[in-house]
Amino acid sequence: MDSEFTTLYQKYKNPIFSYIFYLAGDRSVAEEICQDVFLKVYLNIAKFEGRSSLKTWIYTIARNTYFDYVRKTKKEVAIEDLENYTSDLVDKDMGPEEHATKIATRELIEKTLNQINEKYRMLLILRDIQNLSYKEISEITEMELNTVKVGIYRGRREFQKIYQEMEEL
Repeated sequence: MDSEFTTLYQKYKNPIFSYIFYLAGDRSVAEEICQDVFLKVYLNIAKFEGRSSLKTWIYTIARNTYFDYVRKTKKEVAIEDLENYTSDLVDKDMGPEEHATKIATRELIEKTLNQINEKYRMLLILRDIQNLSYKEISEITEMELNTVKVGIYRGRREFQKIYQEMEEL
């Protein structure tokens, strides 16, 4: 069981951390929640019934653990300090002008994500950043498939509107 769990952990740690980080906006909080998620997975793996994929089951645990944290701390959750997480992802072959443009665009995306409805933000992160299918998102969020599709559509529209407004400033 331990080697199987290690394999599972190695496969899902980065995507789950990334998902939580985008929701929480704080690296240390994301690390703490991620540890809680995998502890819950480890303790409850025997209870996994296979009604969904293992991936969506883990994402559901991550989502619920994140919301438990938010309820406990009653903090306003914002996406900030993304630079700390993504700084090591910068393309080394990029020129200074391209690098500055990429940073400015990323900051504008962060600010835009901070301003959209939290439900839409979660759906956009799952779909457009985590690249999960609509079906997987439906299972994770426990929303009807059509509700997920409409939520993503509306979230993208809201994101685009706010992004364009901020770009003009």
